[in-house]
Amino acid sequence: MDFRSWFEHRVLTVSEIYTKLLKNDDVELLHQYRVNLRKLYACSEIYAKEIDAKSSKEFSKLIKKMLKPTALLRDIDLFLLDIKSLMCSDKLKNILYNMIVLKREVVFKTYRDTLKSKEYKKNIEILTSIAKESDFFIYAIDMIETDKIIADVQKKRYLEFSKVNMHTSFGELHTLRKDFKKFRYALEIYEHCFSSGEAVSYDAHKLKRLQDLFGAIQDNYVRLNLLKSMENDLFYDELLKLKTHYIIKLLSAKEDLFKGENIEL
Repeated sequence: MDFRSWFEHRVLTVSEIYTKLLKNDDVELLHQYRVNLRKLYACSEIYAKEIDAKSSKEFSKLIKKMLKPTALLRDIDLFLLDIKSLMCSDKLKNILYNMIVLKREVVFKTYRDTLKSKEYKKNIEILTSIAKESDFFIYAIDMIETDKIIADVQKKRYLEFSKVNMHTSFGELHTLRKDFKKFRYALEIYEHCFSSGEAVSYDAHKLKRLQDLFGAIQDNYVRLNLLKSMENDLFYDELLKLKTHYIIKLLSAKEDLFKGENIEL
């Protein structure tokens, strides 16, 4: 697939899903919306900035504006899906589930109002409009060395990963997680649109395993923070059980990240 076709298809998919999200409360649809926006963001951050840094910064800013209202709702949806795995009584599971459902209702209203706002609709219109412009700066991507770019990004990401350890802060791990996610999506774009079969060599299983562990760390960290926001609504022993569960999962994922993974170039 040539790059312009890939880009136009991605923008069209975002627009179509957006229209559906205005009418439907669909967890998977929201996930796909975020995935497609993140692929566009990765394209901007990895490739487009090598064409025109200023224009890339503006495009990335547009995509981030579109992603931001969806983040907390996605975190809550994942939390709800995870409750079944809790090692506690059904009674406590039901209490937590009902509390999070109530929180979701508030968050969903804010999310839906934002999607229906004039500003958000304008952003969708801007995105779809620029994708149709023949002189849109990203379409000059043939001017840059995509082989070298993706190879350099790969080296940089794994070098950053080699420097982290059990004492690395959750904030730093979260940043590295986002950077690896951009790399993964940029790699997907490369394979679809540019691959000569020579620029990068990687183990897809190890890369996915790495992403899964980063995700588990971040998910459990977020859930602990969500529990903190509900601590006045839970009995002390209930809160302690829930916190202990997610702290154990968090530390376990962090240990697995550094124990015998041997993720190398």
